[in-house]
Amino acid sequence: MRSLMFGLISSALAAALLLGSAAAFGECPEEDPLQHYTGSGAVVCPCFAAGEEGGAVFTAPALHYPIEILRVGIGWGSQYGGTGYTLEQSIHIYSAGLPNPGTPVFSLDGPQLLDGYVNEFDLEPLPGEIVIASGAFTVTLEFMNDNAGIPSAPSMIHDGNGCQAGKNVVYAVPGIWYDACILGVTGDWVVYVIYREDECESGIPEEKVVANVPVVLLNPEPNPFSHETRIEYVVATPGNVSLTVYNVSGQEIAKLADGPAGPGYHSVTWGGRADDGSHAAAGVYFVRVSAGEYSSTQRLILTR
Repeated sequence: MRSLMFGLISSALAAALLLGSAAAFGECPEEDPLQHYTGSGAVVCPCFAAGEEGGAVFTAPALHYPIEILRVGIGWGSQYGGTGYTLEQSIHIYSAGLPNPGTPVFSLDGPQLLDGYVNEFDLEPLPGEIVIASGAFTVTLEFMNDNAGIPSAPSMIHDGNGCQAGKNVVYAVPGIWYDACILGVTGDWVVYVIYREDECESGIPEEKVVANVPVVLLNPEPNPFSHETRIEYVVATPGNVSLTVYNVSGQEIAKLADGPAGPGYHSVTWGGRADDGSHAAAGVYFVRVSAGEYSSTQRLILTR
């Protein structure tokens, strides 16, 4: 398969937003990234079916625990390039490693990945910390789209430099975890984690600043929902913002916001009604916030 050169794109939940001065002590500094892959080249693996997952098992130095996970990066590409953004199911974080990572302790639904880049997802603006108390943990990407046997399809990438046992995973339908090396993957998945110690005091007052895009879409609550869900977003740069609900076929169902928005938190509710007044059927939907050329998406599950 084609060897690729990958850049870094800050994606999904990165946001340029000054949240205000922290009154308490400054936070712990970031540690060096955790990663197993080497080099800047990568090999595309169009080898996944919808619902399957690929990812990496990490262990931080023992003295650093408990740790807070801040950002994750996932390499994504296709043999020929140019496929643009692809919407996949979820990024999951598990609090264990092989042989079975267990149940996710955190999931980011609806990540968009850009072909030819290591896509970085900033988790810090989300409500609540993602803390691993000790030991190995696993970060995976769950696929929404089949790409197995389709050479031109975008997918996860590995470095092609030899697969390290116990550090690369595949979750295969109908529900079995594998060491990726056993399945014939010939390199380490291009996945990394940025973290910091969760319990320290630097003694330096500081301001909280998060990333560099105009708007952040937070996790809808509740989700799944039967009557209504609250959708919050944070505007960093004043301007026109739209908030739209789509079905799984990409058809627009409801326009929840469309117009000028000032900086700060905004909240709307959606009760499962389409713009024509009809009730949306139970199922999976996607809510997308857009500001200029930037957009971010979260998955919604409507029950009846």
